[in-house]
Amino acid sequence: METYDILAAAITTAEDIVRDLPLDRLTAPSPCSEWDVRAVLNHVLGTLWLADGMFADRAPRHAIQPGGLPDTDLAGDDPATAFKEAAAAALASARIEGTLTRVHHTPIGDMPGPVLAGFTALDLVVHGWDMAHAADLPIAVPDDLLAYVSEFAQQAVNESIRGHLVGPAVAVPESAPMLDRLIGHMGRTP
Repeated sequence: METYDILAAAITTAEDIVRDLPLDRLTAPSPCSEWDVRAVLNHVLGTLWLADGMFADRAPRHAIQPGGLPDTDLAGDDPATAFKEAAAAALASARIEGTLTRVHHTPIGDMPGPVLAGFTALDLVVHGWDMAHAADLPIAVPDDLLAYVSEFAQQAVNESIRGHLVGPAVAVPESAPMLDRLIGHMGRTP
């Protein structure tokens, strides 16, 4: 898959979950121990706005630190519409010529476009799983996207960022489905 296609597929995967999220489940606890579903959703929306700003090499529309929450509730009463708006902005910035091949300044240092897109895609898939799991919704991750983010996570999520942005890995059998192994690597019990 091309970098843009990976990002677009991750956005579609998360969007399908957000579209089906029952509003009465937004206060449910999530696999992110300190966040309920609304907080995870706001993190995802903030991540999309952050990606929009970083891909376009400008300040994001909504302030958020990687791994954190925006200063305001971005989901509001219509999370699906909020997601579509943030997703459209991130994808538009990702389509700017040269965006996905050049280096961008990020809050955690300079990052090549493919790495920035990889972290964004990984965040969307994992937090999509968090929301789906908390709301008892199915999650369908295309095989090629799942293979990409799983390999990316193995390379990018190491002990140097565990404890700060990612919890300790959870042991999952090698025979488990790839999504379960990814979720375990990202510190969750599938």
